[in-house]
Amino acid sequence: MHVMSNPAAETTVRGEPAASAPGPRVLRRLSRIDLRQVGLPVAVVVMIVVFAVRSDVFLTPTNFQNVGLDAAALACVACGQTFVILTAGLDLSVGSNVALVSVVCAMGFRDHGWWAGIGFGLVAGLAIGLLNGLVVTRLRVAPFIATLAMMSVASGLALNLSGGTPLTGLPMSFTALAYKRLAGFPLPVIIAIALMVLAYLVLRISRLGRYIYATGGNSEAARLSGINVRGTEVAAYMVCALLAAVGGFILTARVSSGQPTLGSDLALQSVAAVVLGGVSLFGGRGGMLGVAVGVIFVSILSNGLNLLGVSSYTQLMVIGVAMVAAIAWDRYLARKWQTRGEAA
Repeated sequence: MHVMSNPAAETTVRGEPAASAPGPRVLRRLSRIDLRQVGLPVAVVVMIVVFAVRSDVFLTPTNFQNVGLDAAALACVACGQTFVILTAGLDLSVGSNVALVSVVCAMGFRDHGWWAGIGFGLVAGLAIGLLNGLVVTRLRVAPFIATLAMMSVASGLALNLSGGTPLTGLPMSFTALAYKRLAGFPLPVIIAIALMVLAYLVLRISRLGRYIYATGGNSEAARLSGINVRGTEVAAYMVCALLAAVGGFILTARVSSGQPTLGSDLALQSVAAVVLGGVSLFGGRGGMLGVAVGVIFVSILSNGLNLLGVSSYTQLMVIGVAMVAAIAWDRYLARKWQTRGEAA
């Protein structure tokens, strides 16, 4: 007696299961998508529409230039913050780092010339990153506490060096860079985009990038596989500090002086941009493309609320609520994936 076979239940001649139906496969892939990868770009578009309707100034070229200049410094700092957060760390000292770099480079410009200003600023920034990394890895101090203490130290040092007042007398050739254009785009924006592209390539194709993801994903497994976990973490903090220094140069050029209180809100904004961009605060997951969208989100939100006359205090509340929502969602995804792994 001939029995008709069921094609869906057949196996290949090699004994392997036949391919599953495309419908369930697509649904499984969609279920793995982090909604922030879709939701954040949609939120950016919605914000643009809302602010364009509510403000006649929002869509003007001058305002977009201001958004780009504001986003440039934040992009540099958030780019560096990404390296640290991917290792399951955190750097709260980036704002004070910017202030110290601003003061130190202004002193170098004023007393010793162009290259001294750049060199002094870079050395100051890298020193903060190295100290953060050593305190976290060698003294075993939690990143939150270590960088919070460094925030206080760097801020106090900037105030002491400057006497609590702005340092003027910077060369015009430096301050003019904040508004110089190349191919129609402001130079700070080009610098920020170039740094984010470079950071993307480092994280995706370099050995350091692989080590950073491995360290953040599971530091013990990374150590057992031969990765220098401590060295990787120190390198991440130094990259973060170096990119914060670049952000400090951009802001110093914009205000034409060394400001000991410059960048005071960059710690919160950089963490918000990174977390909203899909990088897990618990390390090992996320990337630079999402961070770029996070920077755009924070910059447009801040600019639009300013145009609508919303106070800076309320803006901090909005960013804080958005961060809590992003972190809660991240924890939900982590529990969901852990449950899947245990079930498998």
